[in-house]
Amino acid sequence: MTFAFRRLPLLVLSCLGLALATACAANPARLPVVDPGTDPGQTQTVFVATTRAPVADPMLRFGAGRSSELAFARAEVWVPHNREPGAIEPPGRTPDPGREFALADWELLPGQAVFSEQLDESLNAVAFPERDVFLFVHGFNTPFSDGLYLNAQILNDFGILGTAVHYSWPSAGRIPAYLYDRDSAQFARDGLAETLTLLAESETTSITILAHSMGSLVTMEALRQLSLSGRHDVLERIDPVILASPDIDLDLFRSQLDAIDPPPAHLAVFVSRRDRVLLLSDQLRGGQRTQLGMGAQRDILTGLGVTVVDLSDIRDGGFTHHRTFASSPTLMRLAASGMLNAALMGEAGKPRASGIGTLSDLAASIIYLPARALGER
Repeated sequence: MTFAFRRLPLLVLSCLGLALATACAANPARLPVVDPGTDPGQTQTVFVATTRAPVADPMLRFGAGRSSELAFARAEVWVPHNREPGAIEPPGRTPDPGREFALADWELLPGQAVFSEQLDESLNAVAFPERDVFLFVHGFNTPFSDGLYLNAQILNDFGILGTAVHYSWPSAGRIPAYLYDRDSAQFARDGLAETLTLLAESETTSITILAHSMGSLVTMEALRQLSLSGRHDVLERIDPVILASPDIDLDLFRSQLDAIDPPPAHLAVFVSRRDRVLLLSDQLRGGQRTQLGMGAQRDILTGLGVTVVDLSDIRDGGFTHHRTFASSPTLMRLAASGMLNAALMGEAGKPRASGIGTLSDLAASIIYLPARALGER
């Protein structure tokens, strides 16, 4: 009891600090449909699969309630150019497409068949080798709208090509609802496994998964579920798998990875010892620093064949350091150089252009390749 009492002030201060830093997350961003007109920006097409229950409010579309059946949609997300890279300005009561995110169009799809049909149309519009699907799985404390805007921001700022799919699981979107989100993550694994099966049966050549925070738990559980149900054909279509700031205990991760057959050919983890959200999660678990995203397990992970990207010393990733993978202009420049993508595929990359030695130095200091990529046994 004394031990728990002494920990209480730290937990309270941590929750207060995170609440202040992410105050807007307590009120879901609105999803108005706007006409951007001549405002500078770009529309990102994002297909949606979700296990959230729909809500009547057209400004929200989906809420925190759980649904046993997948729902599908297609969103045209407006991303304004008049902003700092990595920044997301949600729309106000009177949306301003010149500086705020919004929807340029929205279509609730009537079912799986229409979702698959429109997905194939998008894939068939590009040459066969480039028919890739980029699947994003959001993290803890993320309302539907916030996750959708984050997905579009990543697509835009990192120049990601391919057909984008957003898997939205029923996060409550509130910091005090951490345990609700943990239960929802377990609930949502079957929906993600079903979504991955639909994607594998499409015209895609490969599926890239980017999962953030607690979304990494959803992802690993879904991959494990596919393996246990014998859907090895689906797993073979997925490459790479990227876990950003994963809120997963090391022992749980190892048991999940052991159960996945075949395992991901390329698995990467983004970590940071400055991640304030994972520090709070760690305190709730007793302060053992066992979460993958905190960076203490780097050598163990590379020994398991995982590429580790340590963002601890990246200074432009925001106050909480929990979304550095998405918001850091430095990381965007590293992605544009080609070295980040090479690392995600377990290779030592070279910059695409000369005169950027500082980026090469940065890559060497934050990217830790798996032992197999270094020729070790």
